[in-house]
Amino acid sequence: MVEVSFELVGVAISLFLMAFFIFKQRNELVEVADDLDVRLEEMQKGLEVVATVLQRIPELVPQFSINQSPIAQILEFIQGINNPEGSYPDTQLRDPSGRFADGETEETEAPE
Repeated sequence: MVEVSFELVGVAISLFLMAFFIFKQRNELVEVADDLDVRLEEMQKGLEVVATVLQRIPELVPQFSINQSPIAQILEFIQGINNPEGSYPDTQLRDPSGRFADGETEETEAPE
């Protein structure tokens, strides 16, 4: 009988220690889960901020349009190189005597 009671006390102590360790592990798991929950909430708030900024990008980017194709500008440049007269012929700046002039004549003061 005494042997049975020692065994029962040993089993009860073992069960008590097991319950204590399980309870302790459960509390640690709850703390880890709470920490994970807080981190997930922070991540969700950050993603909401990023989503808001991404939705506002069209408002923040300046709007512009090009009325002419850039290729057309390149082709005009190439045509200007092949044109022997050039895009701005210098003959317009010459007077009938062949001198460069801007179209204005200088007036000289007559001696008195």
